[in-house]
Amino acid sequence: MKLKSLSNSALIVIDMQRYFLEKGAPAYLERGVKIIPLVKKLVNSFRNAGRPVIFTRHAHKKNNLTGQMGRWWHNKLPWETDKYSRLISTLKPKKREPVITKTRYSAFEKTNLNNLLKRKNVDTIVVCGVMTHLCVETTIRHAFMLDYQPILIQDACASENKKHHEAAIYNLAHGFSFIVDTNDVIDMLKNQMP
Repeated sequence: MKLKSLSNSALIVIDMQRYFLEKGAPAYLERGVKIIPLVKKLVNSFRNAGRPVIFTRHAHKKNNLTGQMGRWWHNKLPWETDKYSRLISTLKPKKREPVITKTRYSAFEKTNLNNLLKRKNVDTIVVCGVMTHLCVETTIRHAFMLDYQPILIQDACASENKKHHEAAIYNLAHGFSFIVDTNDVIDMLKNQMP
């Protein structure tokens, strides 16, 4: 199978928030900081092509039980009212660009993402962000099960270590997603512009 078109695509930017990308934050990822310029390039390219850009952020309400996420991470989670739960300042959504607040690894679980994509006639999701082996991978697997064609931008994703990042890519490439680089997607978008 070959990737042919991005004409019905949307960019999903996963959890590019202060919790992961600001020094001193609870889950700071140095590798995540390195992908910020590539994520910005992707966001600008999708905007220029008139394609939807959707951001996610992971945040919990303190008065809600956090379920398995809380049990696994011992409630070391980003809280909705915490300054770290906000997106980084260099990736500000524009007016009408949704920010989906999620409480699970998948951006589809207990959110309106699926309905939003259906309303925009999206059949292909292009995914970047953090962490590759957790929220990015789970979102891609969930998208595949909902009959979207996922595309993972491997150089615009990051995990806490190289092994987790590469293992996720290896598994997703086998049965879930096209794996490409930022420049591949940018070139494709340029070639498909009217």
